Amino acid sequence: MKSEKYEFPNPVLASGRDDYIDSCKFYTELPDEKIVVDNENIVFPIKYVLECKGISDLVKKEDAAVIVKVKSSAASYSRLFRFAADVCEMTVKVPKYAVVDKIEVACSIVASKDMDIFRCEGEFNDLYFGSSAFEVRKGDILATEDSRIIYIDASELEKPIDSIFLIRKNDEQSDYVKPCFDDLQYSDKIVIDLRSNLHDLYSQLTSSDNGIYRRYVTGIIVYPVLVEAIGYVVSSYQNEDTDEFESFKEKRWFRAIEKQAESKGYDLNSVDSTTALANSLLGNIALDALKRLNDALGEMNDGMNQMLGGMN
Repeated sequence: MKSEKYEFPNPVLASGRDDYIDSCKFYTELPDEKIVVDNENIVFPIKYVLECKGISDLVKKEDAAVIVKVKSSAASYSRLFRFAADVCEMTVKVPKYAVVDKIEVACSIVASKDMDIFRCEGEFNDLYFGSSAFEVRKGDILATEDSRIIYIDASELEKPIDSIFLIRKNDEQSDYVKPCFDDLQYSDKIVIDLRSNLHDLYSQLTSSDNGIYRRYVTGIIVYPVLVEAIGYVVSSYQNEDTDEFESFKEKRWFRAIEKQAESKGYDLNSVDSTTALANSLLGNIALDALKRLNDALGEMNDGMNQMLGGMN
């Protein structure tokens, strides 16, 4: 937590602050792969690491408490979970339908009683605090960390990857095909705007003959846009020094691509072909679409031959 020292009335142990000597640390471990979203709850294990004798002694004596704050601003949900004094790991369970879109998780250590003298002997930064002692009140923060975000609306991830696209008619553009990755109205989807004549053909072919041309048309319209979208995702992984794609990272389409790519064994830090990845995410659409088109044309030819044969 990169907070200025004057924000707290006492030294606070946190990453980015120098209130304590370098050997003192406080942070939590929350592995993404162990987060489970079931029918009713979001469940995840969380473990804290505390390397500071002064604060550790307070926790053991229950003069301080290690707490996890979980909140979902969109749903006005906020709850504190407390570690038992003798453990550093616990499982947190949050009702799935009590939160919306995402939850923020942050761990802190707070005073659990008023203390007239608070000092961690030999562990405060002498440059700032020397031999000073501090008065802390119940609830004052002694150590803390940055919050992290857990996205919990996984509905898009359970659907085919092409469900993250919205295709609509738009004649207020010069291009026949124009993707938008940050549409204000449909912020969680990739919007593909088509000129009306192209959109009409798209709608006709995807709905006619029980949709036998759907895969082929999806390949023409969606495939190249997905290649571009994957390019943004891969660039955000491989160019960590830039925040060019920061606004995309919270969008559902971005997370869907991440999740699907990882489930197929791709390492987004080392993807060398966005075209190949897009083809894989769409279920080998290059081969599948052409096969289905070929089958449709074959059925059409068979039908024509039967008609001609019947006429003879």
